[in-house]
Amino acid sequence: MRDEEQQRKERQAKLLAAIERQIAYKNIEFTIAHQNDTKDELAAYLKACMDDIGHAPAKVEVIGGDLIEYRFGSWAKALGKIYSGPLSTVKYPPAFKDRKIVQDMLRQALEQYRSTHPQKGVQ
Repeated sequence: MRDEEQQRKERQAKLLAAIERQIAYKNIEFTIAHQNDTKDELAAYLKACMDDIGHAPAKVEVIGGDLIEYRFGSWAKALGKIYSGPLSTVKYPPAFKDRKIVQDMLRQALEQYRSTHPQKGVQ
């Protein structure tokens, strides 16, 4: 039983590391694709991200956060264009594994795994 738990933790750690790499690639792709966007376009994207996440996001919760911060001069200035509430989640972002983007990617990986590895006897 302990070996199974250890194996599960190791698989989860590998999957989270793979997701971290995917997010890094997505950030690079975003920067290249949106480097010429206006501040208004970036603000609209950030607003859509905030609506999806459900709170004012920390930079690490948004694909393209580095570009947005750079273009606005600071993350607080970027958020100031779209949000006027408390910024507690900005100062204390969720742990990596608890971020919405990571949870979404974990869910997607699990769905893909299940579609390619059907369980025997389960319909």
